[in-house]
Amino acid sequence: MRKNLILLGFVVGLVAACSGSTATGAPPANGTPPAATQAGATQVAPVATDTTAAGAPNEPDPCTLITAAEAAAVLGKPVDPGQPPEPGSSSCLFTTTGLSIDSIEITITSVADFKPTQKSIPGLTITQVSGIGDDAYYISVGAGHVVLDVRKGQTTFSASVLLKGASDSQLMASEKSLATLILGRI
Repeated sequence: MRKNLILLGFVVGLVAACSGSTATGAPPANGTPPAATQAGATQVAPVATDTTAAGAPNEPDPCTLITAAEAAAVLGKPVDPGQPPEPGSSSCLFTTTGLSIDSIEITITSVADFKPTQKSIPGLTITQVSGIGDDAYYISVGAGHVVLDVRKGQTTFSASVLLKGASDSQLMASEKSLATLILGRI
């Protein structure tokens, strides 16, 4: 688990360094704790994005965008309920129960950090993808480490699947499947 979080932190830092800024980590503006998900639930109600007094949309709670059952279906094994990796995080981490490091992370990102036209550099491959949201691209930092960044309107998020032994194409397909679920809820 710790190795997984360190690797994911490295990937996020590398992407932020390449784009020249960092992602925000603000808690939900309404101050309410995330709604609990049920392991047996198969549907999630659409996430409302109320506006603040200034008119800017609130971020959706990433732990309400997929269920534990949906995460388990993608990983092929039971997962713990999704939880932020740290208090106030704009991410939700679904980890497999037991000793495995397999996981899914959903992160609400900043529109300013969403850069689908950025160029690949050695060790970081950017691949444009169509048919997902208004715009989307994969970021790959090597075999087994792929992240899908998606924009729908003014909401951007990333979906990351870590699954031991899975190929990059399997990870991409899993992330695309998750993004399709999420897009139906934001």
